[in-house]
Amino acid sequence: MVLSQKSVPLYQQIYSDIKTSIKSGVYKSGDRIPSEPELSQTYDVSRMTVRRAIEDLCSDGYLIKQQGRGTFVGKPHVERKFAQTRGAQSFSETCRKAGIIPGSHTIDRQIVPIRPHECEFFNLDQNDLLLYIHRVRTADGVAVCEENVFMPYVWASPLLTMQIEDKSLFKLIEELTGKKAAINADWTVSAVKATTDQATILGISIGDPLLRTDVKFLSADGTPLCIGRQYFVGSRYELTI
Repeated sequence: MVLSQKSVPLYQQIYSDIKTSIKSGVYKSGDRIPSEPELSQTYDVSRMTVRRAIEDLCSDGYLIKQQGRGTFVGKPHVERKFAQTRGAQSFSETCRKAGIIPGSHTIDRQIVPIRPHECEFFNLDQNDLLLYIHRVRTADGVAVCEENVFMPYVWASPLLTMQIEDKSLFKLIEELTGKKAAINADWTVSAVKATTDQATILGISIGDPLLRTDVKFLSADGTPLCIGRQYFVGSRYELTI
């Protein structure tokens, strides 16, 4: 195979070519990719160049090295595409559209005091309470994000004891209120590093990159439904604007 983009380093071209092969299904999850000598011959480059591309693909979660066995394709990334719209889409829906099985593990559920900015969004009094749900969301069994959701306790109270494992909170909210999350009232995205607790529950290393999203969700008629704060594992989730 001839690499022809002269302005792009060879290892980056190999990285992109293998990544494309993974995304297009040429290499599927669990497949063993060719060895470094084989790839070196295929691309007509040095093994050092191939090794750098492979190391970067491993760092980004596309490949996994297994001692004595070779290098294998990792679990699929969850890729979320955001067009210039304010339409809401649940994590479960994102997974299903990508052909991935969504799941969740509940860490904690609490009744918590409301804060000033939450009073304003939910149009509630400072003495009102919120239900806080803390979960880890998974894709094909792999932890992808830490999920924190806040809802008015006045209608969300059944969720304090309801079975919510592997269920979409959007669906449960719709069942309780008759309203579907349809609009992102406010959305901010920032890059942060994993804390000790996050590293433990997500199965990553302390300081690994996370994508933090803070979102306020409304129904189609403008009813405020919930506030979400999620931390996505950078090597397992892609955000395409």
